[in-house]
Formats: sequence, C-alpha cells, structure tokens
Amino acid sequence: MYRLIFPSVLLFLVACSDKKQEMSLPEKVSTDVYETLLENEYVKILKVSFAPGQSDHMHDHYPSTFHVFDGGKIRVTLPDGSVNERDIPSGFTGHNEKGVRHQVTNIGDKSINILLIEHKDVGSLLTLDPTDELSPEVVFPDKCKLLFENDMVKVLGGTLSAGESNAMHEHGAYATYFVRGGKLEITLPDGTKKEKNLPDGATGFSKDIVRHRAKNIGDTNIKTIIMQYK
Repeated sequence: MYRLIFPSVLLFLVACSDKKQEMSLPEKVSTDVYETLLENEYVKILKVSFAPGQSDHMHDHYPSTFHVFDGGKIRVTLPDGSVNERDIPSGFTGHNEKGVRHQVTNIGDKSINILLIEHKDVGSLLTLDPTDELSPEVVFPDKCKLLFENDMVKVLGGTLSAGESNAMHEHGAYATYFVRGGKLEITLPDGTKKEKNLPDGATGFSKDIVRHRAKNIGDTNIKTIIMQYK
C-alpha cells in the first residue's frame, strides 16, 4: 500500500518557505567542513568533516537525518549565545524534526565524519506502508539492519559481500550513500537487468516506489546507508 509522506513535514516546510532566502547554508559559509554530494528539490546530501579543533560558521539546516561514521566531542553554540557540549559516538544515527541554526566546533582530538541528509520539500513523495512485507530489513535481515526509525524516516545499513545477492524487495522514496562501492547487477520485477559501477561515496535518490533485487558482481564488499521516507 502506497501513501503520501508524513503530512506535518509538509506543513512545517510550507510555514518556513518564506524564510528560505534568509538561510545561511552550511556548504556556502563553511566550504572546508561541508561538501554537497547530491541536491535536488527534495533533499540535500552533505558530507560533514571536522578535523580536531576545527569550527564552522553559524549556519542553518533544514529538518535532517544524520549518521555518524566517526564520532567525537563537539561544542554547539546557538544564536542566543548559549553553549553546550556533547559526545557523539561513532555509528550513531539520529533525526532533527525541525530546522536549526547553530555553530559547531570539534573540541576533541579525533576527526569527526558525518553523513547529513536534509529534507527540503518532501511532502509529495510516495512512500510505503511501514508494515510492507517487502521491506529490505524484513526480507533479508542478515544483509540489512535497521539503524534508526521514527514517524518520518527509517535508516538502514546494508552490506552485500562479493558474489552475494539479496532478494526482491521494495523501497519508498529514498536516498542512498555508498560507504564502500562496487559493481552491482540490478534485476527488476520483469526480469530486466542492468549493471552499475558505483565508487566509494556515490549517492543516489529516488522519488518513486522501487522494487528490485541486487547482486554484487564485483570483487569488493559493498556497504550502504539508506534513508527511506515513511
């Protein structure tokens, strides 16, 4: 069963639409920290990298979902001057339901690396019923782990070893990041096959309902982070 995405997100974005011109975008004001990997009218995928002691400038985020590859200790400063410090562990996945303005400093002694997916205008995207029996984490739980889930999104960590296949499965609108890329053979329900060579750090986005099966036809293991709308 297909459905439209969580309606309150659209209401929030409509309410904020008049403020878009006022946003201070992180990839514009802190190019040494934020790299745009993919952007369209629906989402923006950012690679975020803080060296020890490095700071960004005050900036704004859309509502966002994030996955921490390499964690550490940060200091966050808000526009009113209030400051708080927090430890973010490696492997942590989270979601900010609303946009935020802040400035961040890495106050630890290790580099921090984060995948950040910002949600721009997602109110019209088709999604799947959360109980869909073809969800990847249901069909092949040994190859796809649920990292985070709330009313709006779920985040999956997928692995596919060299020569390995998964089963036919289904996604609603989703974004993908290849932590480790490789060569895939994609099979559609009608039997059509296509091959893709995907480098480390490759990204993708689909606004449609997708059903397919994947086989790793390369000689390296493939690892992905998948953020799917609900």
